[in-house]
Amino acid sequence: MRWGLALVVLLSGISALIPSALVADSGTALSGPRVTMFGDSIAESLDYVPEARELLANGLDLRLELTPCRKLVPPGCAYQGTRPRSVLDIVQSSSLAQLGNIVVVDVGYNDPANNYETDMAQVVNALVERGVGHVIWVTLREQSDDYRQINNVVRTQASRWPEFQIADWESASRGKDWFNPDGLHLNVAGALGLAKFIRPYILAACGSACPTTARAPENTRRPVLQGMPVVGDVLTCRQGAWTGTPPIVFSYRWLRNGRVIRGILGSTRRLQAADRGRLVACRVWAGNSGGAAQATSKAVLVRAAP
Repeated sequence: MRWGLALVVLLSGISALIPSALVADSGTALSGPRVTMFGDSIAESLDYVPEARELLANGLDLRLELTPCRKLVPPGCAYQGTRPRSVLDIVQSSSLAQLGNIVVVDVGYNDPANNYETDMAQVVNALVERGVGHVIWVTLREQSDDYRQINNVVRTQASRWPEFQIADWESASRGKDWFNPDGLHLNVAGALGLAKFIRPYILAACGSACPTTARAPENTRRPVLQGMPVVGDVLTCRQGAWTGTPPIVFSYRWLRNGRVIRGILGSTRRLQAADRGRLVACRVWAGNSGGAAQATSKAVLVRAAP
């Protein structure tokens, strides 16, 4: 993505001042479990905002593979006379020790939407083949139809891999004053926002491997459904109230007559004809580095559209 690269170029030199221990690639954990993050010029804000980088890296052996113009499978677009290596190329040349058990992928702004499903599958399959246990995939800011199509691919394909989890940056960043005029590249507040957004997913994934005294989440008020239970209408799952050591990551599942509906992962759902006459509920999973817990809403009976 070339938008905003002037700012990236101006500030990228600051990354040279950041301690190299945060990005060592020897495969030996320096301060905690190895975590690798792949990104393009959006995530590269972590390179030029040291506070954001340090926040994300605290207690982790963090390997950051961030560069403008990165793509999933093909070599990247031309940048400063070179084409950055693809995510797949780096994965295939890395061992599990070098990658770590947790990998974050925030790449897609330079990839064509029509190839994204195939390219994403190649990357995830390569990670899983190497033994990576947690693949955290960050959605894109939906500033164009291509980015919306890519997010749809990510959401519809997520259920293919048990190791795969979506980190919905599009929803989390909506309405925030974190961006340069293009609405994509991050200012300093946005870099901190990205680090704070991603960190809970990493902590929840590494569990006891992360040094922590976190108290696991506990539900104190069950989730509730909002909306009309009518075919064609949208229900929203409100997560209820939880205690536990922050940050806490929430994920969602939907149930029909008590059975989990495969592939439906978001906090909202449009009711389908198959729901008519059946009881629909949502289940919320809450996770942090101390553990995970679940709670289920009261079910509602779905009616036909008038």
